[in-house]
This record gives sequence, C-alpha cells and structure tokens, in this order.
Amino acid sequence: MYYLRDFVSKQTVNPTNMVFTGETTPWEVVMDLDDIKSKLNLEYFRQSPPSILKYLPLLPIKNQADFITLRESATPLIRARKLGRSLGIDLMLKVEGKNPTGSFKDRGTAVEISVAREMGAKAIILASTGNMAASCACYASAAGIPCFILVPEGVPPGKLSQVLAFGGHIVQVKGTYNDAADLAYKIASEMGFYLAGDYAFRLEGAKTAAFEIIDQMLFQVPDYLVVPIGCGTNIGGYYKGFMDYYRLGLIDRLPRIIGVQAEGAKSVVNSFEQKRNEIDILPSINTLASAIAVANPIDGLKALEAINSTNGYAASVTDNEILAAQHLLAKGEGVFAESSAAATIAAIQKLISQGKIEAHKKVMCILTGDGLKDPQVVLKAAIKPPTIYPKTTEFNKLYQNGFFDGKSMVFVEKSDVLFTTEPSKSDIVRELQNLLSATYADDYVEKIHSSLIKMVQKGKIITISDFQDSIQSVLESPKNITAKDVFSVVDFTVDTAKDKKAKASVIVNIDGQEYTAKSEGTGPVDALIKALTHACRDTLEFKLTEYKVEIRGQGTDANVYVEMKLQQGTHSSIGSGTSPDIIQASIEAFAGAYNGFNLV
Repeated sequence: MYYLRDFVSKQTVNPTNMVFTGETTPWEVVMDLDDIKSKLNLEYFRQSPPSILKYLPLLPIKNQADFITLRESATPLIRARKLGRSLGIDLMLKVEGKNPTGSFKDRGTAVEISVAREMGAKAIILASTGNMAASCACYASAAGIPCFILVPEGVPPGKLSQVLAFGGHIVQVKGTYNDAADLAYKIASEMGFYLAGDYAFRLEGAKTAAFEIIDQMLFQVPDYLVVPIGCGTNIGGYYKGFMDYYRLGLIDRLPRIIGVQAEGAKSVVNSFEQKRNEIDILPSINTLASAIAVANPIDGLKALEAINSTNGYAASVTDNEILAAQHLLAKGEGVFAESSAAATIAAIQKLISQGKIEAHKKVMCILTGDGLKDPQVVLKAAIKPPTIYPKTTEFNKLYQNGFFDGKSMVFVEKSDVLFTTEPSKSDIVRELQNLLSATYADDYVEKIHSSLIKMVQKGKIITISDFQDSIQSVLESPKNITAKDVFSVVDFTVDTAKDKKAKASVIVNIDGQEYTAKSEGTGPVDALIKALTHACRDTLEFKLTEYKVEIRGQGTDANVYVEMKLQQGTHSSIGSGTSPDIIQASIEAFAGAYNGFNLV
C-alpha cells in the first residue's frame, strides 16, 4: 500500500518506533498509485463531491472504517471579485480556516491521529505553540488518546486555550521552541509515544486540499497557487496532491506554486533566490505572523521542490504589508484570515507589481487559518473606537466633524520617533492627518496634547506607538460637552520598600475644595487608590469593582493602560489612563471614573 523513504537519499526506511522523520533529513510516504488506480473507478471518482472520505483510497490508512474525522475538508472556495478586479486577475480564496479547529492543520492531523491509533500509540506528543497544538489536542481527544504539548516557556496562554479546552496536557520547557521539539523527539523515541508534527504522515493529509481544489474547480487547474510557508509541509502537500491527480490522469498540468514567507523568517526564500538546494537555519526570526515564524523549516526542501518543479516563485513580505493585506481582505471581501494566511495576498500584490503574475490569470490563494486564531496582531494595528456618553449630541459631534472618515488601522513602524520634545497642537494635528488621514475636534486634540506633554515630562521620547496609545486613551475617555470635571489630583507621594507596606498621601481638588488623605497598601498602587478613596469619603460614596492593566509596547518605559470601574449604588462609571508610569495612569483612570458619576 505504501512505504517510507528518506526524502533526500530516496532510500527506504523501516522505523522501529513511532517517530517518522530522520534526525537531519525529512522522510516521505510513497503510495502505490498504480495499485490505487487499478482499483478506482476514475469516472465515478471524478463525479463524486469533495470529501476527506472520498480521498481515503489515496491516503496511508489501512483501517479505513476507523479513520478519525471531524468533517475537516470541503472548505469554501470563494471568488474574490472586488479584490481580483482591482488586481487584474481571477482571484480565488481557499478558506482553510473553516476546518474544525480553525486551520489547515486538521487535514494532516486527521491522518496522523488515525495512523497513531492504528499503530496502538499510548499517547501523542508534539512541540507547538499554536494551530498544531489545538488540532492535535482536538483529534487526540476524539480518538481517546492522551496528548502532550511541549511549549517553550513564556508562550501566551491565550494561544493555547483550545488545547486546554480539548483536554490536552501542556508542559512548559525552559528554552526555545527547538529545545521543546528536541525533547518531544526524545520522549517519543524512548517512551513509545507517537511524535506528531510536520513529519511524513501529516503531509499525506495536507495533500487532500489540492484534491479538493481540483474537484471544486470541476477539474480545471489554476494558473498559480499561493501558499504561506512555515515548516514547508503544507506547500509540499499541495505539490504532492497535484502530482497524485496528475499521475492518475485526472489533470493534465500543474499550477505554478508560489511560497510566501515573512521578511523576518525567510529561510526558504533565501535558498530560492540563491538557487541553492539546501536550507540554512536562521539565527533569529522577527515577525508578528506567528504561524510562519520558523527559523528551521523541517520540510523546507519539500517546499523548494514544490516551487522549483512547477516553475514557481518564493517571495517574502514585511509585517506591515501583511497587516495591510489582512485588512484589505477583510474589508474588501468579508474574509477575516490569520495574519500568516494574509501574507499570500501581500505576496500576490508584490508579484503582480513585479510582472511575475500575469494579468487575467487564475490565482488560487490559500488562507490557512481563521483571523480569530491570532486577533492580537490586528488589535495592535487598530485605533480603538471612541467612547461617548449616551447623548445624540456627542455622536453628532463625531459624525459632523468627519471623525469616521479617517483610517481605523495604521500600518507603520511603531518604533519610529515622532517627537523628542513637547509637541505643539499644530504638530499633533499634522501627524493625525499624516498617519490617520483624520481631523479631530479641538477638545480631542487638547486632550491628546495634554497626554503627550505628561509623557515628555516623564522623560519619554514619543514614538508612533506612544502617539497611538495617547489617541486611544483619549478616545476611551469620553468628554461630555455639557459638563465639567469636578475631581482632579493636585499632588501625591508614594513610598515603598522591600517587604514593607507601601504608603501613599494625596491632595485632591473636588469642586474647588482641597482634601488630603493618607493610606497604606500591599503595593504602591493599592496604597494610592486607598488614599484617593479616603480623600473622597465626604463627597461621594463608592467602591472599586474592577481594575485592569495592559502594557502597550515593549521595554521598561512602555506605556501602561489602566482601566478602573467605580460603583455607586446601582450606578457604575469607568475611567481610563495611559502613561509610562502605572501610578500616573491609575490616577488618570480614577479621576475619569469619579468624574463620570457627574456625567451620567
């Protein structure tokens, strides 16, 4: 039915465990297509609708009745009419984010977990930080096999929420992703676990996407196929799928395959451009497209084969180009794809401008994952929406002043410096127009100006990221046009020391009258909020019900966003503040929430 061989030497391999890759080179599954063809009714096969179960005869599954499927495959194929027309091509989108766990990984996982159960695996183990982890945990759960996910220490818990939901067991490993992958390899070898990942059997599941494209296109072949490259397994799967159909006589040609990587992780692109048939491990990677942030692509050689054998291309795109393409795709076609998937749209734009994709050609774009898989990258580029009080006058003020005419997302280098000294209001108006194509009302400009002045006074150089933080802070803190602030902090001091309670004293102004208070707390912010609350005891009874902190940026001088909710009887008020100083941000949030009671 099939056998395994080394991809480079083409020598047959006979593993003695459930690790299906070499230590230095990848392996591949070789199916007996002549035998398969002799048993297939090709005319019936051609007329059957696309389905993972239809393709079982072409997969290395011995016990087909026990194949583990969650109805992966048969994902939508959408013609991108608006975007295609603007680019001058016939653009089609293969939306793989509609698989069960939200990514293309499910195709390969269905095959891997089925093979693992056939072989009697007592557990699944793999190293992953995202889509692979979610997919394997899901299918292992369906198969009733324990699944262990090794991740490098420090991976954001949000990326692994699906794993936890499916009952996967997460183990953090001190070190890099490669350290986690090496450990998974050793554990699988020594303990008899099935090593899941971008190895021989996964590619067999990945190739079903190529089968499906041909079926959905009624056995027409696209002129170009554009696929993001992480480890290289997926693009290798598409090539093998097209080759299987070609050898079976179901198609008479192959599409030109284009592989796409991020500029900060372009090992395959480097080899393609240098016309080398080997992949160098990158010393470091730097891209927000986490699903293709791979320094050492396991199946990089298979990716090169797919590209070179079809007279295709390998292209790289910047993070800003990826974000812009993701926004364009969502806004123009109503398809929200993961940033790594949207890299394909950015590459198509670039290759068309270079004359490497011809006009009016059929271009198939593979959108490997759903945008909800990694929404944080979108939020970092977006300007948050404004917050207003429930008055039509306030909405009308935004609407009539053209507030909504500006950009809602910014695709620039956030670390670029805007101001090294205190900016003027005219400077702010200019940069609002340059960056956002926006014109804000005077009261918004005034508050942005005040926010930036406070940052400079704290010794901060204002970057584009800081400017965006200031804008967001202003938009999140509504200014009621019919009322005045009654509360402000005149001054404060905070003392703290190791293993001692923090002490804070405040002077506040409430409706023209000054009040002072002191308090202690478990930390400086706790002490300060208690002191502020104590200072207000004679003017307003309330309690703090929520306190949220978000670090916006990197480094010890990064801006801190604080949101605070105060409760007075049945009424609540939310305030927010942004500053490189968490205490300053907390004061601004407290003041905003207090003044909010006066505006309800």
